[in-house]
Amino acid sequence: MKAIFLDFYGTVVHEDDDILPVIYKQVQATAQVECTTDEIGAYWWKAFSTLFYASHGSQFTTQRMLNV
Repeated sequence: MKAIFLDFYGTVVHEDDDILPVIYKQVQATAQVECTTDEIGAYWWKAFSTLFYASHGSQFTTQRMLNV
């Protein structure tokens, strides 16, 4: 065997489904504009997915670093 591939997030470590709503509420409480937690989640996902779709080849960045 030469390699083992793992779907790390959600398989090896817990997903962030439980903590994200807490973070969204904290962001909402300090936001300078009125927004819902759903809007905050959608904004975060769009920004994050843009980063990981561009993360390949010489521009590769780990998911952990993209989250930061």
